[in-house]
Amino acid sequence: MGRPVEALTNRVQISQMKPHHRSMARDIVAMGEIRNKDLARIYNMLPPQISIIVNSPVFQAELARLEDEVEESVCHVRSGIRLLVPRAEQVLKEELFKDEEEDINGDPIRLTLPERKLRLGVALDVLDRSEGKGKNGDGATHLHLHNELHLTKQMTTEELKTDIFDLITKD
Repeated sequence: MGRPVEALTNRVQISQMKPHHRSMARDIVAMGEIRNKDLARIYNMLPPQISIIVNSPVFQAELARLEDEVEESVCHVRSGIRLLVPRAEQVLKEELFKDEEEDINGDPIRLTLPERKLRLGVALDVLDRSEGKGKNGDGATHLHLHNELHLTKQMTTEELKTDIFDLITKD
């Protein structure tokens, strides 16, 4: 039947983090939820060995530290994206209203179609992610409104551009 778990608690915990333990912790943080069976297969160990490592206080502390680092970097990225929002809105407005962007000397910059498409795509991606949501994530605005399609046929081009810009840039 085996020994009771209480008798094993002091013997089966790891006392220090080794390189392969740190690697396991990085894998868990990178992959999200990963089963002990999968970790055992990756590291060529038995699932009970992985369970002992993963449940030890030293490993849990390392895992928490790595998760905090990831959270900090995500917050830093979010703040960087928010700084890009005004420029993304400007690019979108220029594309919708065909405003010419000017260089340092005041001369208009002529962009090729692929450059314009890339520029517009990046601007839309920045606006998609500016609220901390992923692309098409929960709470994201769904801009393709099927039930409003009949109204656009009666609108002028300028009215349509204004409505699209207002819809995309609303807070």
